[in-house]
Amino acid sequence: MQVDIITFHFVNNFGGALQAYALQKTISECFNAECEIIDYKNRFISLTDYVRLFPITSNLKEIKAGLRTMGLRFERIHMFHDFILSNCRLTKLYRNYRALKTDPPVADKYICGSDQIWNPMLTMGVSRGYFLRFVADTNSRIAYAPSFGTDKIPDIFKKVIRKYLDGMGHLSVRERGGVKLIKHLTGKSAEQLIDPTFLVSKCDWEKLGNNPRDDEEYILLYIMQRDMQVYKYARKIKEQMGIRLIEISRYGYNPGFVDECLINIGPAEFLGLFRDAKYVCTNSYHGLVYSIIFEKDFCLIPCKRFRARINNLLKLLHIETVDDCVYKGRLTASYDKEFVRNTIAAERRKALNYLGVSFKDEKTEKDENHDRDC
Repeated sequence: MQVDIITFHFVNNFGGALQAYALQKTISECFNAECEIIDYKNRFISLTDYVRLFPITSNLKEIKAGLRTMGLRFERIHMFHDFILSNCRLTKLYRNYRALKTDPPVADKYICGSDQIWNPMLTMGVSRGYFLRFVADTNSRIAYAPSFGTDKIPDIFKKVIRKYLDGMGHLSVRERGGVKLIKHLTGKSAEQLIDPTFLVSKCDWEKLGNNPRDDEEYILLYIMQRDMQVYKYARKIKEQMGIRLIEISRYGYNPGFVDECLINIGPAEFLGLFRDAKYVCTNSYHGLVYSIIFEKDFCLIPCKRFRARINNLLKLLHIETVDDCVYKGRLTASYDKEFVRNTIAAERRKALNYLGVSFKDEKTEKDENHDRDC
């Protein structure tokens, strides 16, 4: 069976690259399928990635830091490209939807997802490619946990999104809000499935990680959208733990108490830094995901935009966050790691069953390696 995936695989974004890798790996191993990622590069997404090379901020110190570290951000883009080329199978390159429609890749089944591919604010309007409109057979169109990124769709986009959702053979989304949106727009029921990064075992992620740091203990700081409140928490944590604070940084801006700002790192280095951290402080969805996968103590202050996906995951796994980073003598509210493991395992089985039904293989055998402990 040939399965092709369309998603945000080429982005200069850790979560985007790693979720694409995870879904391809899972389908290849669990369903014995020939699986490729469609090398479709939405122009607006590509443009914004390169625009982010320049420091987009009103903070003068951050602008100066960003200009000094421009070369390191170019290196990071190359590291992302190298990771995808080394770890993923790609189709030929499609630079626009017309090329995709004229000469689509040949497969038995097509999957759109995961990531925020259905968020019209990210794709500068509703992108037909990410709804698999180039695929003639409706039943071959499968959505695996795509996200709208929000609980509300602007009215201007509702009509076309309704039409495209009606043309999907198998529907699933990542957040509860997405399930409600689809029901409201189309009357259809959609499965709620977990992010593909959870389909790969902790053991496999550990092996893929590459950490260039030494053996000294450190707190990891990862901020998706700059928020001085997160820096404030990170500083408190550093003072209490008395160990180094390392930041995965976009522009190299240092508020004065960070010991090391890392810019030119790729997805493998990102994994290694999370794997080996003593503690994590983040406001990012995938920062939360990998804190959970690697079973870290962490402090989370959800980012202000697209936070529905964070809230959904916290609710699913019964993880509570608090306003004060010192909670009953701890740096973060406690969570039941055994409950989280069991919940993720159950969600993984649910996801694999959904894919098996979508592929029309009722006797699909799941790869037990994805449920084992290291």
